[in-house]
Amino acid sequence: MFATTTSLALTALLALSPQDATSPESPAPAEAEAPAASETFTQPPPSESGKRELSRITLKDGQELHGVVVHQDQRVVVVELADGDRMELPARQVKDIAVERNAQVRDDGEIWFQDPNRTRYLYAPSGMMLRQGEGYFSQKELFFSSLSIGLTDNITVQAGAVLPAWLLGAPGFNFIGGIKVGGSIGDRLHLAAGAQGLVMPGLGGYSGAVGFVFGTATYGTADAHLSLGLGKPFTLTLNGGGSLDSSVIATLSGNIRVSRRVALVTENWLMASPDMGIYGQLPMLNSLAVRLFGESWAVDLGGIRVPGLPIPIPWLDFAYNFG
Repeated sequence: MFATTTSLALTALLALSPQDATSPESPAPAEAEAPAASETFTQPPPSESGKRELSRITLKDGQELHGVVVHQDQRVVVVELADGDRMELPARQVKDIAVERNAQVRDDGEIWFQDPNRTRYLYAPSGMMLRQGEGYFSQKELFFSSLSIGLTDNITVQAGAVLPAWLLGAPGFNFIGGIKVGGSIGDRLHLAAGAQGLVMPGLGGYSGAVGFVFGTATYGTADAHLSLGLGKPFTLTLNGGGSLDSSVIATLSGNIRVSRRVALVTENWLMASPDMGIYGQLPMLNSLAVRLFGESWAVDLGGIRVPGLPIPIPWLDFAYNFG
């Protein structure tokens, strides 16, 4: 019932377009000064599509503002702000102008930064990819630490560990590694596939690795999307043997942004096995969380329903994003 409710709710919410946002404060115009011919600043390349691109303008006094550069020369830089006003800045006071990849100007003129965790839900991946050089550090449930980096726009690698196991003297050296390969077809369809494995020597007398291979299809935008994923568990042993499990993992996940800094996230896991019998109960995990985020950080707060437990397991995840 929980999975049905959350899935239907997210499907309905995908049609909505959140409008709540806070307009950024604009710094006071810099005082005009005579230009200095020896001082230059980096200029963004022109857009191939001809569309006006949002830029981040950094001044030499440390101030930053976002807008569209409508004119620039050796004397002045003219910036059109989100509210339509124009600001003239002496060129000598501008340190840098760079195209803003992580923000967008909405139809109402307000600027929203991109959800930094668009590439994943609570744990399951979406079909969206990190860009080259983009990445994040994630700390889940206070014990699982991981780092993900986009090697290219189409390849992401992950490395991590259960750090408390090291500190408590657990046998062996645990390690988590993964790879994700994917791309987009048009603006709304995103496809990805990959694998993730956990090496945990001595766990239950087992020496080797366990993990799963997966494929994910995502439909939507960074602000509202649904994903269907399929995976197969596998095991690897130290003697070089390995096998795919007979069970199949299916995930249905969704994300809807409800305001400038808040999103709702759901992730539902179904683990089916052929030996369960036609009347067997399918094990299913359901989760719902609130995602709070800024330009370079995100916090997920929620709960996971596990069959047989009277109350949901609390979920906490902090992520720092860079690049």
